[in-house]
Amino acid sequence: MDTKFCRDCKCHKPVADFSKNARSRDGLAFYCREHLAERSLRSREARRTSPRVQRQAPKELVVPHGHKWCPDCGRVLPLDDFVRTVRSSSGHHAYCRPCHNARSKASRAKAGGSRTYHLSRRYGISAEEADLMLVDQGGVCAICAKAPAAHVDHDHDSGAVRSLLCFNCNGGLGQFRDDPALLRVAARYVESHRAGQLVGPPPGQQWWPTG
Repeated sequence: MDTKFCRDCKCHKPVADFSKNARSRDGLAFYCREHLAERSLRSREARRTSPRVQRQAPKELVVPHGHKWCPDCGRVLPLDDFVRTVRSSSGHHAYCRPCHNARSKASRAKAGGSRTYHLSRRYGISAEEADLMLVDQGGVCAICAKAPAAHVDHDHDSGAVRSLLCFNCNGGLGQFRDDPALLRVAARYVESHRAGQLVGPPPGQQWWPTG
């Protein structure tokens, strides 16, 4: 990989222009160094000027057993009103369901919308990058070159994105476990049987092509 797509530049740049990021699939930051520095500066300024959110319930507030205080809306609600999670000691998220959903929606919008949010989490690419791939492929599957390319194909071992495929080709690779040797055997199998169907067995005999 010699280049990487910068989500702010909206184009591919040399990988040397990107910082390391162990949390991304390719080990590189989502933005080039220039835009990453700009985003970090804006983030620090926002934290400096934004009022601090109180994360713990006020000492004078009484929280009954089986209830929890939401720091966003300030209400004390039953635990059933909080999304469950194994990441906290209480077994529930810090925010009630409406506030949790609002925060999730805001996160998706900040990431560039729901489509970019999910593409980024699963494949490490943005919607703009997927759209550019689609244009480069002429809107069709990278394998059959006929059906619309609607699925992101990636290497299941490395996580690297390969191309965009149609539903059938993407599913076919999965059924063959992404094994090139197995795919070649399947191709020879189909070709040999197709050749046998064209030639046909000798009169009064039955044979099956091998290989």
